[in-house]
Amino acid sequence: MNAPSGSPAAIGLAIAAEGKEVKPLRDQFTRNFGVWREADAGNNVIFDVIFPRGIKLPAKGEVPLRSARSYHPAHNIGHFRYLECSKLGPDNQPEGEISNWEEIRVAFDPDLRGLSDLAQQPVRDYSNGQSLWVEEEYICGASGEVRVKIQERRTAQANEYRLSQVAGR
Repeated sequence: MNAPSGSPAAIGLAIAAEGKEVKPLRDQFTRNFGVWREADAGNNVIFDVIFPRGIKLPAKGEVPLRSARSYHPAHNIGHFRYLECSKLGPDNQPEGEISNWEEIRVAFDPDLRGLSDLAQQPVRDYSNGQSLWVEEEYICGASGEVRVKIQERRTAQANEYRLSQVAGR
């Protein structure tokens, strides 16, 4: 039987709800998003978490998430291999479900800038890397879209990418 309008139950619920604001649901990273990096002068590869699992996405209109890295490049070409994983092992390496994202290549050596296919160029130690200063800036807004800007500060040479998950890998 339906309670008539104005019933004590309906009035009680209305009083309980009064003054309580509805909090919007907020999305979050359900996996660790990051990039593979060389370490120990190229002898090891480590996973650098850019946006950790559980971090809340900003609401529409809020300041986007930002994560940045700065360094002197060790190679003539930066090869960035992005992925996300469901968990990290004790050595901070990806474990569990792993999803590959895009791979991008960026010419740090000014002589290679303008080449259309850096994948065909050999990656070499770059002796002039100490004269360069590279900044990576990662931005993620309310939609969950991740963008990266990789810029060499001295020359202001910049590359910007919208990163996405690779299907079928």
